[in-house]
This record gives sequence, C-alpha cells and structure tokens, in this order.
Amino acid sequence: MRAKILTNSKALSCSHKKSGFVLVSVLMLGVLLISCATAFSWFVRAQVRTTGQELRAIERRTMADVLANAVMKALVQVAAEIDYDSPADQRWYKPFILPLGNDLGIWVAQIVPLDDKIPLRNLFLPDGNTLRREISEMWEELWRKIGNVNNANIVLDFLDRNDKPRVGSAEREEFINRQPYDPSELMMLSRHIPQELLYGSEGKRGFLDYCTIYSDGKININVAPVYVLELMPGLDTGGIAERIERTRAETPIKNMRELQKLPGFSAKTSNKLTNLIGFKSRYFLLKIECLDDTGNGGKSFNIIFDRDSKQIIKWEES
Repeated sequence: MRAKILTNSKALSCSHKKSGFVLVSVLMLGVLLISCATAFSWFVRAQVRTTGQELRAIERRTMADVLANAVMKALVQVAAEIDYDSPADQRWYKPFILPLGNDLGIWVAQIVPLDDKIPLRNLFLPDGNTLRREISEMWEELWRKIGNVNNANIVLDFLDRNDKPRVGSAEREEFINRQPYDPSELMMLSRHIPQELLYGSEGKRGFLDYCTIYSDGKININVAPVYVLELMPGLDTGGIAERIERTRAETPIKNMRELQKLPGFSAKTSNKLTNLIGFKSRYFLLKIECLDDTGNGGKSFNIIFDRDSKQIIKWEES
C-alpha cells in the first residue's frame, strides 16, 4: 500500500513538472508571438511611412515639373514681347508665393536669368580652335586677375577640338577637346591647374567663378556680376561697371543705346562689346522651395532650362 502511494506521488510530481514545462512553453510561445506581432506592426508602420514619404516626394516632383514647364511657356511668350531679361523687371523675376492647399503646402518660386558669365561653350569660332576675338581680351584679363597667365592656354587646349598644344601648354589624353556638356566635366582641370586658381581660396575668386556653360555666347549685361563686367574691355576703369550695376538695379538696360548714355561709356567701348554683350538670356534657373504645412522642412528644386529649345537641361533637388 505504501509503495502504491509513493508511486502515485511520483506520478503526480512528474505530472506537475510536465504541466509546468507546458505552461512555460506556452508562455514563451505567447511572448514570441507577441514579439513577432509587435515587430510586424512596426514593420508595417515603417513601410506605410516610407510609402507615404515616397508618394509625397513623387507628388512634389510632379508639381515642380508642372511649374517648370508653365514657367518655360510663359518666358517664351515674354521673349516675343520684350528684348531684355532683367531682375529689375519685378513682373517675372521676383519670388512668387503659391499656397496650393490640399496638403501640397506652400510653394515659393523664383526665376533667375543666366547667361551671366564668360561662355565656355562659345569660346571659339566655328572651327572649334580659334578663340573669338571679342573674348580674347576678357580671357587674358581673367587669368591676369586670378594669377598664372600660362594656365589660360591649358584650359583652351582642354576645350578646343584639336590635339595640338598651344604655346606653354600640353595636350593630355584626358582632355575632352570639345565644349563641356556639364560643369562637372571641368573638374578634370584640377589635375593640371592649382585648385586655388580653379575654385578660388580665402575669399579670392577662382576660374570657375567667372565662367559658365549656360550661355548662348553673349553675356547678359543685366545680370552679369560686377567682377565679370570688370573683365570686359572698356568697363574695367572709371567705375563704369559699378555704374552699370546701379543703373540696372533700378531699371533694365534694354539695348546698346541705353548703355551708351551712361557717363564714361565711349563709342570705342561700344564697338568692342557689340558681339560680347547682350540684354536677354537664353538659359534660366528656376528655384523652387516647397514648405510643409508648418512652414518647416519640405523640399527644394533647382531647375535650369533652355528657353530656345524649350527643354529642361538640369534638375537638382534636396
């Protein structure tokens, strides 16, 4: 009888142990399932948030594209009516605030005329090798200003069509020997020209501060920086460049006749600049900033387009 009781006690104890093990297993499984469910829930939330952000980014990018194309069409019409492009014309070149609503936030857009510096895509005559006469004085003055005139021919060899070195220069296998398609191609010059001359240093401007690929060959006198105007023959003395800046800040300079009226602007200067300066731009920068509903954050777009071809040629966003 006692043996039977002991046997039952052992069985009961074993049963309790099994029940405890099963209970612990069930609890662990429950914890695991809860953890998986929580992780899946966070994953779903993250995916929904990411998808929402991507959809919002696409929505903003689409809206920026719509605005850019609308601006191009408007400026094509403007070009048919007026012969100048100037920031002083507040009808077009002031910042525009566009409260679009419907969760699209507030949009701020501004058009900036380009063609404002030495045109690197139009340095040469049609042969692709001979420097344009009207640019030659300006080109030499540029290199005298930033230092080391010998580098002027290195850049010309980098851009001209032939593979014959100019005086004091040397052709290299990596020279593109053509007009640049994008400003980034000019970075290869850093292998042959000191970086401080190429990019500038300690408040001193470099070569790339004076030049642009966004030009049809003439420099828009209404938008060119003073330091670029000072490179032009006849505008580098007597404070004429500063006089031009003050005048155009108040009213656009529409043609050569108006420019000739400025004190100190001689007929000789006019002849030298006839094929170098213009009053209209072919290329434009459209700066767009999209703010969220609180006015913070959002997205920015820098879009460059060609008014003549009616095409967007560069798109940057951040």
